[in-house]
Amino acid sequence: MMMVLVAGGAFAAPTAPKEPIYVYLYARVTDHVNLDITEDRLRRVLPMIERYRKEHPEAHVSAEVLFSGAVSQALAQRNSETHMVDFVRGYIRRGVIEPGYDGTDEPTYEHRPVLDFSNAQTAEDRWLARESVDEKLLAEGRDPLTGAPEPGKAGGLKEMEKVFGNATCITGLTLWMNAATGGQAVTRARLPGEEEAPKPKRADAFLTGLQPEVGGDSELVQLFRRDHTKALLFGIADTNPGHVAGFGEGRAGFSRLISPVPETAPEVYWQDNVLRSSEASGSVRLVHAYDGPEAMKGAIDKANRSTIHVIHVELASQQSYLQPEFIKGQEFPPLKYAYDHPDAPKLPQDALLPAAAVDAAFAKEDALLKWLVGDFFPSNLGSRVVSSTELMQMAAPSTGFSVSVEGLREGLKEFLKEAGNDTFLPALFRADGHYLSLADMFQAMTDALAEFSRTGKFPNSVKVDAVYGPVRVYTGHGPNEGEVTVVSIAHVCAEIDGNLHDDSPGKIPKNAIPNFIKVDDITMNPAQFLRLMAHAMVTPSPDAKFPVRMTYMRTGVVEMYPKLRRLSDDGFGWTLKPAPLETKPEANQEAQTAR
Repeated sequence: MMMVLVAGGAFAAPTAPKEPIYVYLYARVTDHVNLDITEDRLRRVLPMIERYRKEHPEAHVSAEVLFSGAVSQALAQRNSETHMVDFVRGYIRRGVIEPGYDGTDEPTYEHRPVLDFSNAQTAEDRWLARESVDEKLLAEGRDPLTGAPEPGKAGGLKEMEKVFGNATCITGLTLWMNAATGGQAVTRARLPGEEEAPKPKRADAFLTGLQPEVGGDSELVQLFRRDHTKALLFGIADTNPGHVAGFGEGRAGFSRLISPVPETAPEVYWQDNVLRSSEASGSVRLVHAYDGPEAMKGAIDKANRSTIHVIHVELASQQSYLQPEFIKGQEFPPLKYAYDHPDAPKLPQDALLPAAAVDAAFAKEDALLKWLVGDFFPSNLGSRVVSSTELMQMAAPSTGFSVSVEGLREGLKEFLKEAGNDTFLPALFRADGHYLSLADMFQAMTDALAEFSRTGKFPNSVKVDAVYGPVRVYTGHGPNEGEVTVVSIAHVCAEIDGNLHDDSPGKIPKNAIPNFIKVDDITMNPAQFLRLMAHAMVTPSPDAKFPVRMTYMRTGVVEMYPKLRRLSDDGFGWTLKPAPLETKPEANQEAQTAR
């Protein structure tokens, strides 16, 4: 007789292994007016980071310190007296911190370059308008209190890098649009079946009359590539300054889709082939170190440990110096007070906490780091602090690798099976162990079919190169009639293949997915053509015919991503994909054993 044991869980299923937690430490240092507080923050936090770095080398303790151009300039101007720039550079040189850039608080909130689309008739016009404002944000010198441009002077990222060196992380370059003119741009004629793109929703922005363009930044990425800037960019924010409808649900859904396997973190992904790290994902939110170890424990407890996570922890916040009433008031943050009171810009004494309260806040930060390196990391194999540079080194490359045509074809069989007759394409695609975005798929298949058109044979492999999403995204599903042959599909691929590899300088990227494609006499959107290319790859008989099916340009990852840009300008969505991280828990284990 067989005995079944139930009590006590004798045959309970084994507990699933917990994936590592990576902690990303950073501080925002952007107040160029209250410099005594700015310098005190640096003198407190940098030695604390170095102490834990020396005491626990296995934890890789380091931090990103994000400077604005204005604060970099202000610190440099008084360096002969305070030696603060020399102080910070020493910590950078010793690898304790990495310098980053934050443009959020550049002078000023109300007087800064703003988008105006009143004369923008096309998506290309809007691209150029954004690029022009981006150029000013990156390098334009401005009066530190009025924000008035100062010709001949550098500012922004250019000034920050002049003082502290190349930025390894960049954030705070969201474009702001004049709400009165933002909805007046005229779109091109629509393709058959295309819907009219809705106007962006008006946000209750921090600035009256302005609304942020939350979402893509392909125009900025193009400028970074022109200037050979290689840095991690912050992804989705912890807060919702643009009041994007469904922000929390969208962030959670996107984070879930972008982390399909254990080695992918919900907070880390590729966009325009630039690595992004979000302040928050689904259940994980930004941790403020002044809340102490309990806040860190709470964040970790909420994390789904079936995948790795990268949790952002902000150090040395200005809020540790400020009275709660001031923080809750209308003149927070301190630079808003400064910009509103240019004649007496420094914080009034009644806005500041007593020294004992500041000491207590930093004691909590110290306790948080002590708990991480002393308790959490040793008991969670592979978990540690991770820097911007390390994240970029750990991420599987976004481009520059090759996939075999056989592996590509096998992946496409599953892709087409999942797509079925749906009008939306599957959210993710993988071939030969690599995730490919829609833009990657388009380029890789175009290369393979172009060769097929020229020689009658597929190449053994194709290289994945950097391409941009379409500059103009058609918002409808395109035509739903007609058939095209493999020969016609491959012929079009041979015609457009060269442009996808043309990364020569230009205002509008030449290596962007075409806005539309014409096969024989049928004009269709790129998603429809991508589906046809997939069929041609799987069934490469020259005379085979495939129906043109209505297909929308957006997939699940694009739909979920919180955004306020026009749908027609959301070509960045074609470049979104997971960023698997290479984890080496055995190295962490060896370091702990050595202790």
